[in-house]
Amino acid sequence: MTAALRVTALRVAAWPDERWAVTSATGPATVTPQWIDLVPRRLAGAFTTFTLTDAGRPLVGVGGVVMPARCANNRIDPYAILSGGSVHQGLAGAGPHPWADRDPAAVHPCLLLMFPHYECLPVGPEARSRTACAELVRRLVDWARGCGIRSVVFEYLTPEADSLLAALRRAGFTVVELADRCDLDVTWDTFDGYLSGLPSKRRIEVRRELRTLDDLGVTVTERGLRESEPDLVRLRCQLVAKYANPPDPAKEAGYLERVRTSFAPEDVSVFEAVRDGAVLGFGLFVRGGGAWVPLLTGTDYTDPASRLTYFATLFYRPAELAPRRGVRTIPYGLGSWSAKRRRGCRLSPLYAACLSTMDDIGTG
Repeated sequence: MTAALRVTALRVAAWPDERWAVTSATGPATVTPQWIDLVPRRLAGAFTTFTLTDAGRPLVGVGGVVMPARCANNRIDPYAILSGGSVHQGLAGAGPHPWADRDPAAVHPCLLLMFPHYECLPVGPEARSRTACAELVRRLVDWARGCGIRSVVFEYLTPEADSLLAALRRAGFTVVELADRCDLDVTWDTFDGYLSGLPSKRRIEVRRELRTLDDLGVTVTERGLRESEPDLVRLRCQLVAKYANPPDPAKEAGYLERVRTSFAPEDVSVFEAVRDGAVLGFGLFVRGGGAWVPLLTGTDYTDPASRLTYFATLFYRPAELAPRRGVRTIPYGLGSWSAKRRRGCRLSPLYAACLSTMDDIGTG
């Protein structure tokens, strides 16, 4: 530690953490209490914050859960990802897979550090300090060891976590590249400006898609989120069923209600594709700072006219309006990497880092 960094404690707080708003103020919107509360049960465990403090003042912090055993979500479950069981999800395809020969019982309980919106990064005034991140890692490992935890895993470390990632490497963590994050940087003023940033062939294809929708009588408009959204619930259930999961209308309606009550009306946009009064597809976006976050999408797979509405509601109409709203970035996250890249997204690597067993903890 340098003389400039004074640390008095690692504060461990169960969620809700009344002090987290101050700690997370310098981070992206998706690590603030408002966004964490949106998906409170996405991580398998009680969400907890870990903050390095100086006389109570936050320096740097992260969040996560203690997992007593595996969870069903293979995009989150550390054992699935680190054993190679999530390769089919596009995660850690190139390895290494340090848990490939491990018994799940040997690595649980597991301290999993990540925020619910598939990202891990340090937040707070010292988030960019390698010294502060190294001290945070050291104290986290000591805390885990004292609690009888068998493994420590950081998942979805973002490019903004470079200081934390460097500290993890120095502490002896095994680092695994998981996948790429897709971000669309808004550098244009008009929709023609957006198109000019695409390859010529893609520009022609986009214009052809939009003409086809126009010929079919499909219009794409923006509106706010209503108190009751039966059409959006219906389309969400179709999407869930398409991927062989049981649809739950009450769950979808409940999520939409949390979005409606959690954010200011002017920050929530529904891009809706409609033909003859029927909703064929939608994309729901929430603005946080300079980012416009796409949260939900849905498509009416029973209507052939819906075929091109996905990209119209999730990419083309938002791209047209983003400059007018002061949006700097549209973070499209994981999955469908090729399709997102063809529509202008920049890809950045995301990493996981792990200490695999109790024997490893504290050896770095």
